[in-house]
Amino acid sequence: MTIARILSLALGVATLVLLARVGKSENSLPVKHLEPITIQILDGKRGAPLAHVHLQFVAGYDEADLRLGLWGAEAVTDGYGRASLPNSLKNFSFVEVWVAKRKLCTPHGHSSGVILDRVRSEGLSAPNHCGTTVVEDTPGVLNVFAKAQSRDLLAPPAPRTPKTACTLRRHKKPGPGHIIGMAAIGAGFSEPRAVSK
Repeated sequence: MTIARILSLALGVATLVLLARVGKSENSLPVKHLEPITIQILDGKRGAPLAHVHLQFVAGYDEADLRLGLWGAEAVTDGYGRASLPNSLKNFSFVEVWVAKRKLCTPHGHSSGVILDRVRSEGLSAPNHCGTTVVEDTPGVLNVFAKAQSRDLLAPPAPRTPKTACTLRRHKKPGPGHIIGMAAIGAGFSEPRAVSK
């Protein structure tokens, strides 16, 4: 009777241990992250944002998933060199960022896996081997440095001002044969003026 009792007790403990391990594996599944992750692409020499460049993302739960390229997405940066990580990739553990038709400023010129939890909590800047530009890390922002092409350097980045509305103002009693002009207030244009035909 004691042997049967010991066997049943050992079977009960083994069942509890097995259930505890299964419970741990369920907790390691991905969590849904709602906060946005911003990718900022900068010129490695000047630090200027690279506007309207094509980005390719590869994501996964570990380095093997990145090598296999199982999950991917694409985006285009805005006028300030920023793009949001697509919602389909936010819940993965690792991500790689590639800038199409440009070489990255990493040691070997190609991307390496970035841990998204670190980007969410502290922010992260990729290595910059093209120049001495350094950017302060901001939570939720991944800064990636790339070599600019000549067309990227032609125009300076657009100033960060709120969009101005184009308004129509009429002069008091325009004379005969005059057309009322339009002006964008706050956008560097003069006040509306009467224009003769």
